[in-house]
Amino acid sequence: MNTENSIKYLDFCHQLANAADKISMPSFIGQKNLTIEKKSDGSFVTQADKQIEEHLSGMINSKFPSHGFFGEETSHKNSESDFKWIIDPIDGTHGFMRGMPIWATLIALEYNQQIITSMISAPALGSRWWAAKNHGAFKSFKEQISKIEVSTISQISESHILFTGIKECLKKWPKFQIILNQAWRERGLGDFWGHCLVAEGVAESMIDPIVNIWDVAALHLLVSEAGGTMTNESGIKSYTSGHAISSNKSIHSEIIATLTNL
Repeated sequence: MNTENSIKYLDFCHQLANAADKISMPSFIGQKNLTIEKKSDGSFVTQADKQIEEHLSGMINSKFPSHGFFGEETSHKNSESDFKWIIDPIDGTHGFMRGMPIWATLIALEYNQQIITSMISAPALGSRWWAAKNHGAFKSFKEQISKIEVSTISQISESHILFTGIKECLKKWPKFQIILNQAWRERGLGDFWGHCLVAEGVAESMIDPIVNIWDVAALHLLVSEAGGTMTNESGIKSYTSGHAISSNKSIHSEIIATLTNL
């Protein structure tokens, strides 16, 4: 695929993110009016999640009727299409409904099983990240745009290590404790933000033991275009493995070897 085609979708991704922000922020600010349901898997969904997914699905169908759509909450359409939009309307719903600002709308466009364009919009943080394949990764903070790159730190002992759920990490990878002991700093930062911070060069690795495709599809391209990598525990680049390990590349092999005791 011509790489120019990947960047041409960015304007539309910004339109999708703007539309999502207009739905999510009033609900976030007006917490008392939130309608919350508990799903069969024990996770939560709000009316804002459903409204965003429905609205973005409609925008995509109107603009690109032949494209597929895969959303977290309800919508799976045109699954055989070469182009597929993968949407998480609110990543971090639990924090969203408790008034915590660490949540975002995640938007990814997949072409022939490769992510070519991605958008992460976190309006409560005043931040947005995006990437197009072979065109780099970018961040806007309060409308100031900058290109982002991963750090060059090459030792875990000098690294800032982020993770989602210490209990979940230790259950999946008992040797995770070694990484915590070795790290310069370690922080539990759930959901999308840890991977974005790796892409920015603020942290060196984000370790996510339990994810779905909509949780990391957009982040996979962002980290890659910033010069990093996201893989599964075998070191294979993936956003469909059910877990995700992102890093600045320099410490990746050591992270993988320690987690898997190789």
